Amino acid sequence: MKKTLNKLTAMGLAAAMTLTMAGCGGKGGGKGTEIDTSQTNFRIFANTSALSPDNSEKPLVQQMNEAVGVTIEWNCVSGDTMTEKKNLILNSGNDMPDALMDAGMTDSELITGGASGLLIPLEEYINEENMPNLMKLVEKRPQILATCTMPDGHIYSLPTISEMGFKYTDGNTYYIGAIPQFTAINTKWLEAVNMEMPTTVDELHDVLKAFKENDVNGNGDPSDEIPMSFIFPESNGAWCAGMSTFFAPFGCTDYQMDHRAIKDGKVYYQAASEAYKNAIAYYHDWFEEGLIDIEVFSQDSSQYIAKGNGEDARLGVFVWWEIPEVVGQERAGDYEYLPVLNGPDGTHHVNLNEMGTIGRDKFSVTKACKNPALLLKWIDQVYDPINSMQAIYGPIGVYWTDEPDENGCYSIRELKDGETAGELKSKNELTGPSAQLAEDYGTYYYMEERAQQRLNDLNDFWFQYVDSTEYYPTVVYTEEEIEVINDKISDIKSMTEEKVAHWLRDGGIETEWDQYLTDLDNMGLQDVIGAWQAAYDRYISALSE
Repeated sequence: MKKTLNKLTAMGLAAAMTLTMAGCGGKGGGKGTEIDTSQTNFRIFANTSALSPDNSEKPLVQQMNEAVGVTIEWNCVSGDTMTEKKNLILNSGNDMPDALMDAGMTDSELITGGASGLLIPLEEYINEENMPNLMKLVEKRPQILATCTMPDGHIYSLPTISEMGFKYTDGNTYYIGAIPQFTAINTKWLEAVNMEMPTTVDELHDVLKAFKENDVNGNGDPSDEIPMSFIFPESNGAWCAGMSTFFAPFGCTDYQMDHRAIKDGKVYYQAASEAYKNAIAYYHDWFEEGLIDIEVFSQDSSQYIAKGNGEDARLGVFVWWEIPEVVGQERAGDYEYLPVLNGPDGTHHVNLNEMGTIGRDKFSVTKACKNPALLLKWIDQVYDPINSMQAIYGPIGVYWTDEPDENGCYSIRELKDGETAGELKSKNELTGPSAQLAEDYGTYYYMEERAQQRLNDLNDFWFQYVDSTEYYPTVVYTEEEIEVINDKISDIKSMTEEKVAHWLRDGGIETEWDQYLTDLDNMGLQDVIGAWQAAYDRYISALSE
């Protein structure tokens, strides 16, 4: 697709604009103009980083509370606990909070919650009097409300937008998650075994074998090295730590959580492809040889990162968003990016992750809220550019410098010894709705160095291996399509993850593959693909209008 992502997003959502939008972006009227103080205490269920303190302790929240005159009682959770508790709230309908913030609300949950009255429509409160900062954002990005509008014409969750990208040599703009995981190799260990940087998957096998058989970390224990590690499945909360890039030598990169991908306009399930099968069969042999970390199926991100830190470096090859966050600043120089490898047939294939700038799952208001207008006036403050800057990263004086420079822009403060920008962000961010526009960089704040470095790495290193820039865009599903997808995809993915873990550990994929494909179809895979395809076809149709 030879269009910039901005243009694709705007045009692709044109169909959504035909939905009922009365009240969305109106200049008054409705309940949005009647701010009262009948309720000033609110309860919010919120997702946070495991490193983050309670939201009540964050300076930005305290400033927002004081500005509007509200008190927030927070129920902050993280990791698997968040999903479990969210489900209890949505399924029981009892002891409801006034709002759910960054709770990973799916389209199905938004539609079902809206239809049942559990979640209230928000569009009548979105106006210049009640949410002036969001309305300024709508003026700049008119498609943002369409993206949040469900098939019944209502908005049940507020948007977030992040435009962090780079313009590639083909003239198109690609965003920071286009390739969501980078692979890295310990070059110090390569020197220790007197081997060159591998360029094929077979060469990497030989390197990992050498890592396993030698005391390459030099601590006197020849058995504590971990040749290669990742996290499987990626749905365990480490979307940037999976093994998907290692599928490239066999014909695909399965970056999307639902295993969805597109080729020549046709949507398919990557985990049912021959490329996927061949990759798993190949890496089973590595698992049997002890080249792959035995804990890939059980470790979480904190356990994974711990293997790159501490007294001795234990990781030979790992996967993550960036190198320093796993191995620390001091050891980062011992690692380099592992190139995308050619497979047994001498080729590779890298297809991009799905990309979109707008999310629609960040803030929903429940039927328990008696004063939605005031609560939404409170959360509207995060759409101010300086407040968004602090919500995304952390407070001024904590994450950012105390004062802006001569250009009026804030920079990330100087890091202390052993401190990483990722850790600093995780400790101070306020996850939820926010706005990060391309023009905000250099106007209000500078892009953090690690983000700019990652974009540079995508442009200068990783994109040289990309074979197809076609990707599945942000689409709007009908209620029927969402029902089909929601009813079937969870069980389909669970079976895929169970089977793949079994095949990696125990083998047998060659004899069990055909039955696996049959089971997928019996579980409704083709119905899901049909729903994905129908939404994509409507998107393409909107492009031509």
